[in-house]
Amino acid sequence: MIYILEAFVEDYLHVLANVNIIKIFKNIHPEQPIFFSSPKKHNDNVRKYFTHAPSNIRFDPFENLTVDTGNIFKRTWLILSRFFRDIRVLLTTFRRAKANDIIVITHIYFTSLVLIKIIKKFYPRKATYLVIHGDVEYVFYPKGMQQKLVGFFHKLMFKFSCKNFHYIFLTPISKQILVSAKLIKENEGFAIELPTFATEDLVQIQNTRSQSEIIKIGHIGSAGTRKNVHYMFKVAQELEHLIKNGLIQLINVGVLEGTIKPFLSPLVIDYVDGKINKPLSREQYDVQISRLDYAVFFYGQTDFILRSSAAFFDAIFFEKPMIVLKNPFFIEVFDRAGAIGYICEDLDDMVSLITDLIKSKANHESRYLTFVENIRKYKSSLRIENISDKLGRDFKQQINSN
Repeated sequence: MIYILEAFVEDYLHVLANVNIIKIFKNIHPEQPIFFSSPKKHNDNVRKYFTHAPSNIRFDPFENLTVDTGNIFKRTWLILSRFFRDIRVLLTTFRRAKANDIIVITHIYFTSLVLIKIIKKFYPRKATYLVIHGDVEYVFYPKGMQQKLVGFFHKLMFKFSCKNFHYIFLTPISKQILVSAKLIKENEGFAIELPTFATEDLVQIQNTRSQSEIIKIGHIGSAGTRKNVHYMFKVAQELEHLIKNGLIQLINVGVLEGTIKPFLSPLVIDYVDGKINKPLSREQYDVQISRLDYAVFFYGQTDFILRSSAAFFDAIFFEKPMIVLKNPFFIEVFDRAGAIGYICEDLDDMVSLITDLIKSKANHESRYLTFVENIRKYKSSLRIENISDKLGRDFKQQINSN
C-alpha cells in the first residue's frame, strides 16, 4: 500500500502537483493500492482527475480548517489547529501503514516538519518520502521574520536523521544546493521536475506563433514586485517608440498583485482592465499565452532556484521561447534542455535584444525555430511516464547501494 498525504493545502492549490505525484507512484508501483488523504475540498479537486482511474486508488478526506488570519488571535488559533490536526493525521497514516508500505507526504505546515521526523523514529521500517516545496528557499534567502522562522524549521528538520527517510526535491538544482551546503547527504534525497500541465496530451498543444507583424512578449502568471515584474514597465519605457509604432507589444497574462499598482502603464497590456487581484479565467489565460511569441521572466539571482515555477511550465507547455534575466535556475535548465530562448545579463541587455528582434527579424527567425524544437524535446522529457521511470531507477539504485 502507498499512503500519500497532503496535510497543508485546504482547497485548489497544488491540485495538479498532487495528481502527478499519485500518477508517478502508481507508475512506479502499479501493483500497489494508493490511499490519498487530504482536506476534503482539496481531496474532491484531486479526485476529479481520476474518474476513470483504477479502483485501487482510494480517496480519504479529512476536515478542512477555516483559514482566517484577520487578527493575531485567529492566526494563532489557525497555527495551533494545523499543528494538532497534523499530529492526528500523521499518527493515523503511520499506524495504518504496514512495515513495508510506503508513505509519501506531499506538503505539510512548516511547524510540523520536525514532528514528522519525531513520529518517524517510532516506525523505522516504513519507507517515507517528504516532498520539499519552495519554502526551503527561506533557509538561504529569508525576507522578514516569518520567512526566517520557516527556514529555521527546515534547518532543524534536516539535522534530525531518520532511517528509511528521504526527501523529494522539485528541481534538480534544489538538491544540489542542499547537498553542497551540507544540510543533507547525497543519498538522502531524490530530484524530479514536477510539471503542472493540465493535460497529458503534450502533442495537442503546440506553438501557435502570432502571424501578425507585431512581436508579442508576455509575462505569464501573477505579476508583482516579488517576481520583479515592475522591471517590465522599465523595459516598456525604453521601448516606447517600438510599442507606439505597433512593432511590439508587452503584455501581462495573469493576475495583477497589489505591489505592481504603482508601476501600471498603458504601455503594458493586461486583460483585467488594470484591476488589482482580478482573476483571469483559465480559458482566457491559456488563449492569451498561446498568442504570445515570447515569454519573459525577470527572476532575480536568488529567485526560483529552490522552488518550482508554474508559470515557467506554462511557457513550456505552450512552447513559448523565453527572454529571461540570467539566474542559476535558467542557466541550469538551458544547460540541460539546450537553448530555449535568450538569457540577458541585465535590463539594458534585454532592451537591446528586443530591439534587435525588430531590426534583424530574419536572423532571429531560424533561432526561434531551434528554440521551439528544443522546448518540444524538453516538454517530452516531462511526461509523467518519463519522470516515473527515472525516479523508479533512482529508487532501485538507492536500494541496491544500501
